[in-house]
Amino acid sequence: MAASPRDRSASVRRRGAGLFATVSTVALLSALALQPALAAEGTRSVSASTASASVSVSSADDALARRYAPRIWLQQDESYFPAGVEPFLASTHLETHADNGNPNQQFLVTNQSLGCDSCTNPPFLAGQRPDQSAVPAYAEVVHRTDNGLPTNITDINYWTFFPYNNGKRVCVGWFSRWGCVGGYSTFGNHVGDWEHVTVRFVDDMPNQISMGQHDGGQTFRYGSGGVALAGDQPVVYAAQGSHAMYPDARRHTYRNLPNGDSLNDDTGAGTLWDTRQALKVFAWQPVGSFTGEWAWLNYTGRWGNPKSGCFFSETISGECVLDNGPEGPPRKALFDPRIQPLDGEPGLVG
Repeated sequence: MAASPRDRSASVRRRGAGLFATVSTVALLSALALQPALAAEGTRSVSASTASASVSVSSADDALARRYAPRIWLQQDESYFPAGVEPFLASTHLETHADNGNPNQQFLVTNQSLGCDSCTNPPFLAGQRPDQSAVPAYAEVVHRTDNGLPTNITDINYWTFFPYNNGKRVCVGWFSRWGCVGGYSTFGNHVGDWEHVTVRFVDDMPNQISMGQHDGGQTFRYGSGGVALAGDQPVVYAAQGSHAMYPDARRHTYRNLPNGDSLNDDTGAGTLWDTRQALKVFAWQPVGSFTGEWAWLNYTGRWGNPKSGCFFSETISGECVLDNGPEGPPRKALFDPRIQPLDGEPGLVG
């Protein structure tokens, strides 16, 4: 599940003092220009363009990104597969809602109703099976800086997008050694799900592999055996439903709940997604300056519907039945060129 906690039906009207607004997805996302007033205007939209990219990537960086693109195993019981951003943007519209003190938080909301807080009625939420069609991943080349000065460190962030994150089945009563007393419910669902794997290079040589997992992650030395390699490509495993990335195939418990239950991620070698096959590579540049097919990188709102069904579930699991859609790559620390530790690392490993 993506970190960042989250139904209203779509409409083309505003309610209250600009707390609810809808815009159709028909123009370039670059028109957002990071201005919260956009949705209140109700005249622009969020969409990807098929125009040529303006993001310049050197041939060396492009080759590097493709050479080390991860091979991702999706768990054998996975129902929610990855997809490119274009089908998602075509099936959503922009709304603003009050959220955590922000009266103008932007959300990309499904055009078709979900059906309920844990329903997935819009067919596009299932994504695309990467063993049946080419599914893009997005490789961001970031040459790291330290106090504004260049360093010998380059990170390639492999961003992956899933239209839906399936939540966890959690006991809503007391969980004992005999089982759950009180019944189960599913919490932590959300529309939109961004995950990533990062390969860090020192002097253009692969040095570390990092993968995001909920609010944290793990980092391993490249070639140490902590993460298997297929040639030069790291082999990682996306957990069923949550798509958090792990180095192996097994059950991973990432949170123990106060009622005795736990939140678990299951990984396995089900469907192989070789991200090299349809990889799209771009170089970092400031948010607001992306154009063409990369215009969606200017969007800094949430990729999904607002949260709902929080009355009793938040106190049990820390999640709503439907959480807020997550923030996209530009809102993640790794997106920025300034030097920083990788997931699960207290500092740089030289």
